[in-house]
Amino acid sequence: MRPYHLQLRKLIFFLFALANLCATTSCQDQQDKNNAAPLEVHHLDYLPKMVGPGVISTGAFEGHASITPDGTELYFAIYNNDHSYSTIAYARKTGESWAEPKIAPFSGQYRDGSPALSPDGNTLFFSSNRPVSGTTINASNDLWIVKRENNSWQKPIHLPQINSEKNDFSPSIDREGNLYFCSNRSGGYGDMDVYVSKFENGTYRPPALLKENINSKYHEGNVGVSPDGNLLFVMVQHKPGDFGYDDIHYSKKVNGDWTPLKNVGDIINTYTYDFSPKVSPDGKTLYFSSRINRDYISKETPYDYATYQKHLKSPLNGLGNIYQIEIDALKLD
Repeated sequence: MRPYHLQLRKLIFFLFALANLCATTSCQDQQDKNNAAPLEVHHLDYLPKMVGPGVISTGAFEGHASITPDGTELYFAIYNNDHSYSTIAYARKTGESWAEPKIAPFSGQYRDGSPALSPDGNTLFFSSNRPVSGTTINASNDLWIVKRENNSWQKPIHLPQINSEKNDFSPSIDREGNLYFCSNRSGGYGDMDVYVSKFENGTYRPPALLKENINSKYHEGNVGVSPDGNLLFVMVQHKPGDFGYDDIHYSKKVNGDWTPLKNVGDIINTYTYDFSPKVSPDGKTLYFSSRINRDYISKETPYDYATYQKHLKSPLNGLGNIYQIEIDALKLD
């Protein structure tokens, strides 16, 4: 190779590296403003993709994500550290970027959580301790619905035919309107169980406890049904043989009956809490949350005070973040 060709190649390489460094620095500056820790996020050896690092998935505790049919609006719950309070937020997406979330217009005052959109995106189910009547806070979490009309959310409606004196939450709805949810009401198999209320002739029927293939003496605390009603994801807590504290399991409907729950596997489930499964309206993507953090990988250098504070404000601080993965990638049998 001629000398001037070699010099030219070196110059091109130098300019490319400089441009890449500038772009990286600019991106770093922007992410720092959002209190994100991009190095920890990008180095995490975890196949599911974190949703909106530093914008949706932050240093706070996020869970129960539900997305609209066009994929441009995401509703989710933000919890305080001890889960004594939560509120429902939403964010809109333009291109590949999520805008800063806002509190949903019907939320922000009471303890609202576990939002779940109907597959058409026009009805949102959620749990809340808001007053059923008057101003007295409810002693337990009940299920509510809020409908979208003319692109605006209306006043939330209580579901007395569904709710009990105990906690009722984590709703999920198929295309037929059938409502799956979790409750610790009396008569179940264990601490928390999965129920279904069939939607018939424009009304919800009395809830029915799902059978032993789904429920057990363990804590079945979150549920997500596919739009076609044939695939069910359930978070089970503290089950022997699982990977962590909360693991996501699945069941398929065969000849009208649910198959026994199976662990989704370590493609999603980790040594910690993995929870709040919800299926996208097209049935292709699973949204869920995980508390996986930097302890999943090794850190090359010790923290100083500034870097540790940055970690505590970052998505990978051990609180919940929202993830997504294509259901086909799970290879469910």
